[in-house]
Amino acid sequence: MGTVGWIILIVVVLVVVVGVAVALMGNKRTAAKREEAESLRSEAEEKAAAVEAQRREADEAAARAEVARAEAARAEQAAAETRQGVTVEEARVEDRLRTADAVDPDVDTRTDDYQPTPPGTHAATDRDDVSAHTTGTTTGETTLDPQREDTRYRSDPA
Repeated sequence: MGTVGWIILIVVVLVVVVGVAVALMGNKRTAAKREEAESLRSEAEEKAAAVEAQRREADEAAARAEVARAEAARAEQAAAETRQGVTVEEARVEDRLRTADAVDPDVDTRTDDYQPTPPGTHAATDRDDVSAHTTGTTTGETTLDPQREDTRYRSDPA
């Protein structure tokens, strides 16, 4: 083997050594990347468990909110029914007051500004010496209204 042969042999050995070194470094880089990927997967798995726990908490909160909305709707419905019942009873009370006023000879129900006598108020009972109309107040006392003309004894409807 001549000098050219030795040079070729040295070049081939160097190429093989460089190739092996590059291959080893590539394997090392690949192994490092595999470790990094595994670390990232572990971290993601831990966070996924925390996210799942948060999702369960959010679902439970949403369920509680739905129950609260249903209870509020039931309460609102009950309040509406109660308000309706109160309105009906108020109308019945007013109807009874109007009936009582229609029967009472001391109350003129024919005027345009007629309002039913509130409960607990009474018209004056001695009309012989009273020349003005009486008006009831919510405190239960009776007062004279001097601005209203006494129309009880009129024969013509005013």
